[in-house]
Amino acid sequence: MLPTSPPLLSTRRQLLSAGLAAALGSAAALELLHGATAGAANKSSITAPRIALIGDSLTIGTLPYQADEFSDAGWSRSAIDAYGSRGVRTKLRKDPHTGVTAVDGIRATSGDCDMWVVALGTNDAGIFAKSKHADLIRQMMTRIGRGRYVLWVNIFLPETPLRQQFWNSALETVADERHDEMFVFDWASLAAQNELWVAEDQVHYTGKGYQQRAIAIAQATRDFLPTESIASTSPRSQRP
Repeated sequence: MLPTSPPLLSTRRQLLSAGLAAALGSAAALELLHGATAGAANKSSITAPRIALIGDSLTIGTLPYQADEFSDAGWSRSAIDAYGSRGVRTKLRKDPHTGVTAVDGIRATSGDCDMWVVALGTNDAGIFAKSKHADLIRQMMTRIGRGRYVLWVNIFLPETPLRQQFWNSALETVADERHDEMFVFDWASLAAQNELWVAEDQVHYTGKGYQQRAIAIAQATRDFLPTESIASTSPRSQRP
Protein backbone atom coordinates (compact mmCIF):
# COMPACT_ATOMS: atom_id res chain seq x y z
CA MET A 1 0.00 0.00 0.00
CA LEU A 2 1.03 3.62 -0.47
CA PRO A 3 2.56 5.52 2.44
CA THR A 4 0.45 8.08 4.26
CA SER A 5 2.35 10.89 2.55
CA PRO A 6 3.43 10.91 -1.13
CA PRO A 7 7.08 11.05 -2.25
CA LEU A 8 8.54 14.49 -1.71
CA LEU A 9 8.78 15.84 -5.26
CA SER A 10 8.66 19.53 -5.95
CA THR A 11 8.03 18.53 -9.56
CA ARG A 12 8.10 15.23 -11.43
CA ARG A 13 10.97 16.63 -13.48
CA GLN A 14 13.24 16.27 -10.43
CA LEU A 15 12.79 12.53 -10.47
CA LEU A 16 13.15 12.34 -14.22
CA SER A 17 16.26 14.45 -14.52
CA ALA A 18 17.92 12.62 -11.68
CA GLY A 19 17.14 9.27 -13.23
CA LEU A 20 18.56 10.36 -16.56
CA ALA A 21 21.84 11.49 -15.09
CA ALA A 22 22.04 8.39 -12.94
CA ALA A 23 21.98 6.26 -16.05
CA LEU A 24 24.90 8.29 -17.32
CA GLY A 25 26.91 7.47 -14.21
CA SER A 26 26.65 10.57 -12.03
CA ALA A 27 26.95 9.97 -8.29
CA ALA A 28 25.59 13.43 -7.59
CA ALA A 29 22.56 12.67 -9.72
CA LEU A 30 21.90 9.46 -7.83
CA GLU A 31 21.92 11.48 -4.61
CA LEU A 32 19.45 13.92 -6.15
CA LEU A 33 17.19 11.08 -7.21
CA HIS A 34 17.24 9.70 -3.68
CA GLY A 35 16.61 13.10 -2.14
CA ALA A 36 13.81 13.99 -4.53
CA THR A 37 11.79 10.92 -3.60
CA ALA A 38 12.86 10.48 -0.01
CA GLY A 39 9.26 10.05 1.09
CA ALA A 40 8.95 6.92 -1.00
CA ALA A 41 11.69 5.25 1.02
CA ASN A 42 9.46 5.53 4.09
CA LYS A 43 7.03 3.04 2.60
CA SER A 44 6.08 0.38 5.15
CA SER A 45 8.42 -2.60 5.25
CA ILE A 46 7.83 -5.30 2.65
CA THR A 47 9.68 -8.58 3.10
CA ALA A 48 9.99 -9.34 -0.62
CA PRO A 49 9.28 -6.22 -2.68
CA ARG A 50 7.95 -7.07 -6.12
CA ILE A 51 7.97 -5.10 -9.35
CA ALA A 52 6.25 -5.64 -12.70
CA LEU A 53 7.05 -4.21 -16.14
CA ILE A 54 4.64 -4.18 -19.08
CA GLY A 55 5.95 -3.15 -22.47
CA ASP A 56 6.25 -3.57 -26.22
CA SER A 57 9.18 -4.36 -28.52
CA LEU A 58 11.35 -1.79 -26.75
CA THR A 59 10.99 -3.80 -23.56
CA ILE A 60 11.80 -7.00 -25.47
CA GLY A 61 15.12 -5.39 -26.34
CA THR A 62 15.91 -4.91 -22.65
CA LEU A 63 15.08 -8.50 -21.64
CA PRO A 64 18.75 -9.66 -21.50
CA TYR A 65 19.36 -7.03 -18.82
CA GLN A 66 16.17 -5.86 -17.15
CA ALA A 67 15.50 -8.61 -14.60
CA ASP A 68 19.09 -8.47 -13.34
CA GLU A 69 18.94 -4.68 -13.14
CA PHE A 70 15.75 -4.84 -11.09
CA SER A 71 17.38 -7.37 -8.78
CA ASP A 72 20.46 -5.20 -8.38
CA ALA A 73 18.23 -2.21 -7.65
CA GLY A 74 16.76 -4.09 -4.69
CA TRP A 75 13.59 -5.77 -5.98
CA SER A 76 13.27 -9.33 -4.72
CA ARG A 77 11.01 -10.44 -7.55
CA SER A 78 10.21 -9.05 -10.98
CA ALA A 79 7.67 -9.97 -13.64
CA ILE A 80 8.10 -8.70 -17.20
CA ASP A 81 5.45 -9.05 -19.91
CA ALA A 82 6.31 -7.61 -23.34
CA TYR A 83 5.26 -8.18 -26.93
CA GLY A 84 5.98 -6.38 -30.20
CA SER A 85 3.52 -3.73 -31.39
CA ARG A 86 1.57 -3.82 -28.11
CA GLY A 87 -0.43 -0.84 -26.96
CA VAL A 88 -2.54 -0.07 -23.92
CA ARG A 89 -5.69 -1.52 -25.56
CA THR A 90 -4.23 -2.99 -28.78
CA LYS A 91 -2.11 -6.01 -29.71
CA LEU A 92 -1.04 -8.33 -32.49
CA ARG A 93 -3.15 -11.45 -33.03
CA LYS A 94 -0.46 -13.72 -31.54
CA ASP A 95 -0.05 -11.58 -28.43
CA PRO A 96 -2.17 -13.02 -25.61
CA HIS A 97 -2.47 -9.61 -23.97
CA THR A 98 -3.01 -5.94 -24.51
CA GLY A 99 -1.28 -3.69 -22.02
CA VAL A 100 -4.39 -3.63 -19.86
CA THR A 101 -4.93 -7.38 -19.81
CA ALA A 102 -1.21 -7.98 -19.21
CA VAL A 103 -1.85 -6.58 -15.73
CA ASP A 104 -4.31 -9.40 -15.14
CA GLY A 105 -1.91 -11.94 -16.65
CA ILE A 106 0.92 -10.97 -14.32
CA ARG A 107 -1.36 -11.09 -11.30
CA ALA A 108 -2.63 -14.53 -12.32
CA THR A 109 0.84 -16.03 -12.75
CA SER A 110 3.05 -14.03 -10.36
CA GLY A 111 0.71 -12.38 -7.88
CA ASP A 112 0.28 -8.68 -7.29
CA CYS A 113 3.22 -6.28 -7.26
CA ASP A 114 4.15 -3.31 -5.13
CA MET A 115 5.29 -1.26 -8.10
CA TRP A 116 4.39 -1.31 -11.78
CA VAL A 117 6.48 0.07 -14.63
CA VAL A 118 4.57 0.76 -17.84
CA ALA A 119 6.59 1.20 -21.03
CA LEU A 120 3.78 1.61 -23.55
CA GLY A 121 2.75 4.44 -25.84
CA THR A 122 5.03 4.25 -28.87
CA ASN A 123 2.35 2.33 -30.76
CA ASP A 124 -0.62 4.10 -29.18
CA ALA A 125 0.72 7.49 -30.23
CA GLY A 126 0.57 6.42 -33.88
CA ILE A 127 -2.87 4.82 -33.69
CA PHE A 128 -5.03 7.09 -31.55
CA ALA A 129 -5.88 10.76 -31.84
CA LYS A 130 -4.30 12.95 -29.19
CA SER A 131 -7.73 13.51 -27.62
CA LYS A 132 -7.78 9.79 -26.70
CA HIS A 133 -4.32 9.56 -25.15
CA ALA A 134 -5.10 10.63 -21.61
CA ASP A 135 -8.10 8.30 -21.41
CA LEU A 136 -5.99 5.33 -22.51
CA ILE A 137 -3.48 6.10 -19.78
CA ARG A 138 -6.28 6.41 -17.22
CA GLN A 139 -7.62 3.00 -18.26
CA MET A 140 -4.23 1.44 -17.58
CA MET A 141 -3.97 3.17 -14.23
CA THR A 142 -7.46 2.00 -13.29
CA ARG A 143 -6.60 -1.61 -14.12
CA ILE A 144 -3.46 -1.47 -11.96
CA GLY A 145 -5.55 0.06 -9.19
CA ARG A 146 -4.95 2.24 -6.20
CA GLY A 147 -2.34 1.56 -3.57
CA ARG A 148 0.64 0.95 -5.88
CA TYR A 149 3.32 3.13 -7.39
CA VAL A 150 3.38 3.35 -11.19
CA LEU A 151 6.38 4.59 -13.15
CA TRP A 152 5.44 5.24 -16.78
CA VAL A 153 8.30 5.49 -19.28
CA ASN A 154 7.63 8.21 -21.82
CA ILE A 155 8.33 7.80 -25.54
CA PHE A 156 11.02 9.02 -27.93
CA LEU A 157 10.04 9.45 -31.59
CA PRO A 158 12.47 11.93 -33.14
CA GLU A 159 11.04 11.55 -36.66
CA THR A 160 7.45 12.17 -35.48
CA PRO A 161 7.90 14.81 -32.78
CA LEU A 162 4.22 15.76 -32.57
CA ARG A 163 3.26 12.17 -31.74
CA GLN A 164 5.90 12.18 -29.03
CA GLN A 165 4.74 15.53 -27.70
CA PHE A 166 1.06 14.64 -27.60
CA TRP A 167 1.57 11.31 -25.83
CA ASN A 168 4.13 12.58 -23.35
CA SER A 169 1.95 15.59 -22.53
CA ALA A 170 -0.95 13.24 -21.83
CA LEU A 171 1.27 11.25 -19.45
CA GLU A 172 2.05 14.43 -17.52
CA THR A 173 -1.64 15.34 -17.40
CA VAL A 174 -2.63 12.02 -15.84
CA ALA A 175 0.38 12.05 -13.52
CA ASP A 176 -0.78 15.43 -12.22
CA GLU A 177 -4.21 13.93 -11.55
CA ARG A 178 -2.64 11.01 -9.63
CA HIS A 179 0.27 12.86 -8.10
CA ASP A 180 0.72 10.44 -5.21
CA GLU A 181 0.98 7.25 -7.28
CA MET A 182 1.92 7.87 -10.94
CA PHE A 183 5.32 9.19 -12.00
CA VAL A 184 6.75 9.72 -15.48
CA PHE A 185 10.28 8.66 -16.36
CA ASP A 186 11.70 11.01 -19.01
CA TRP A 187 13.38 8.48 -21.26
CA ALA A 188 12.89 10.85 -24.22
CA SER A 189 15.37 13.37 -22.84
CA LEU A 190 17.95 10.68 -22.11
CA ALA A 191 17.65 9.10 -25.56
CA ALA A 192 17.89 12.50 -27.24
CA GLN A 193 21.22 13.09 -25.50
CA ASN A 194 22.65 9.76 -26.65
CA GLU A 195 22.15 9.40 -30.39
CA LEU A 196 24.34 6.29 -30.64
CA TRP A 197 21.80 4.40 -28.53
CA VAL A 198 19.11 4.88 -31.19
CA ALA A 199 18.75 2.41 -34.08
CA GLU A 200 18.48 3.49 -37.71
CA ASP A 201 14.68 3.34 -37.69
CA GLN A 202 14.67 6.04 -34.99
CA VAL A 203 12.20 3.98 -32.93
CA HIS A 204 14.19 1.04 -31.58
CA TYR A 205 17.65 0.95 -29.99
CA THR A 206 21.09 -0.52 -30.38
CA GLY A 207 22.39 -3.19 -28.02
CA LYS A 208 24.05 -0.48 -25.94
CA GLY A 209 20.86 1.56 -26.00
CA TYR A 210 18.77 -1.30 -24.65
CA GLN A 211 21.29 -1.99 -21.91
CA GLN A 212 21.28 1.65 -20.84
CA ARG A 213 17.49 1.75 -20.98
CA ALA A 214 17.31 -1.24 -18.63
CA ILE A 215 19.76 0.40 -16.22
CA ALA A 216 17.94 3.74 -16.30
CA ILE A 217 14.52 2.24 -15.64
CA ALA A 218 15.78 0.11 -12.77
CA GLN A 219 17.64 2.99 -11.15
CA ALA A 220 14.55 5.19 -11.37
CA THR A 221 12.58 2.66 -9.31
CA ARG A 222 15.05 2.38 -6.42
CA ASP A 223 13.54 5.14 -4.33
CA PHE A 224 10.17 3.47 -4.30
CA LEU A 225 11.62 0.58 -2.30
CA PRO A 226 11.19 0.37 1.47
CA THR A 227 14.25 1.58 3.38
CA GLU A 228 15.25 -1.94 4.36
CA SER A 229 15.37 -3.04 0.73
CA ILE A 230 17.50 -0.07 -0.34
CA ALA A 231 20.01 -0.90 2.36
CA SER A 232 20.31 -4.49 1.20
CA THR A 233 20.89 -3.93 -2.52
CA SER A 234 23.91 -5.60 -4.03
CA PRO A 235 27.19 -3.70 -4.62
CA ARG A 236 26.64 -3.85 -8.38
CA SER A 237 23.55 -1.69 -8.01
CA GLN A 238 25.52 1.05 -6.29
CA ARG A 239 26.91 2.45 -9.54
CA PRO A 240 29.14 5.50 -9.33
